[in-house]
Amino acid sequence: MKHLVISHGDKGGVGKSIFSMLAVEFGLFAERNVAIVEGDTKIGDVKARYENVVSVLSVNLDKSGKDAENAIATLFGHLEALDSDFVVMNAPANAHKALDSYAELIVPVARELGFQICVAWMIGRESSSATLANESVICQVADRKIAVVNRHESDYDRDYYWFAVPQYKDAWIASGGLTGEIPELASRVGAKVKEYQGRSFASLAGPESPLFIVERQIIKNWLRKSWQESMTPLIEEQ
Repeated sequence: MKHLVISHGDKGGVGKSIFSMLAVEFGLFAERNVAIVEGDTKIGDVKARYENVVSVLSVNLDKSGKDAENAIATLFGHLEALDSDFVVMNAPANAHKALDSYAELIVPVARELGFQICVAWMIGRESSSATLANESVICQVADRKIAVVNRHESDYDRDYYWFAVPQYKDAWIASGGLTGEIPELASRVGAKVKEYQGRSFASLAGPESPLFIVERQIIKNWLRKSWQESMTPLIEEQ
């Protein structure tokens, strides 16, 4: 089964890039033919970490109208030529302008290329994040979808509108959506990971890593827990 994993959320700073990186690491660990679509071209942090590891396509998805349609056409032309079986798309903050407005183009083309469409909606604190989760067209038509809380952003469920007004979460689950989380990474280790921007998480946890053994083990544990809580439910049929 080929997978198109879309890290969505429509807000900045909610963990879309982190989820994308975890998805890339998951695909590499599973020995899949991984490609990245860096849709957040202004920041480009996913591209920066993996451009020397896997194929990376930089496509500005912060567009609307014909510009968005052209960007999507360019993107899928490249994907068809690449023939990767595990594609991770890191969406920018305003990705709804392209992903939701042009879902009727994205979905049939992706499926004709043999992809199962898997969307991770990164939950933010604002009420709009909760409402948009259920309004997103690409989420509605995805084969599988999961709403993910990035614990690095908050320690407490009550900080999230998603939990404070539970009908939004209930509606998501009723529509077939899953829920998960990315556990918090120790701040000291997280700072080291950011310092070595051009290296994968796996390489920083491996024997050739410049980090201390205990820091490597913390990264290994974080990767394993993150995959268990957010990636495995989305990708693997139960």
